[in-house]
Amino acid sequence: MDEDTEPANGPHATIELSGAYDEVVARLDSPTRTDDLLVPLVDDLETVLETVVGIDGGTRSVIAEELPADTAVEFDGETVVETLQVLAGYDLVVLEGNTWRPGPALHGSDRFDR
Repeated sequence: MDEDTEPANGPHATIELSGAYDEVVARLDSPTRTDDLLVPLVDDLETVLETVVGIDGGTRSVIAEELPADTAVEFDGETVVETLQVLAGYDLVVLEGNTWRPGPALHGSDRFDR
């Protein structure tokens, strides 16, 4: 470090890692990263949303029946409603009567274009 990049006061540390790229990255990687823990949740939210869009809306029981079996949690009617309420908070779905439909946030979306 030169004088231009060193802090004026206070502690500082310098570390050097050498070795093969994969070994260095493995050392820096956290064994349980928060984003890794959220992957199943995000995947399930996406699956529920894709199902609602794919069937152009439905009741909680219809959506539960249409969901694939490979989700991280088992979706019954109540779990579907809880998940849809989260998605509704982001305007990704809306409740019309007892039917959940794709929400206004999806209008113009390339991925979820209806």
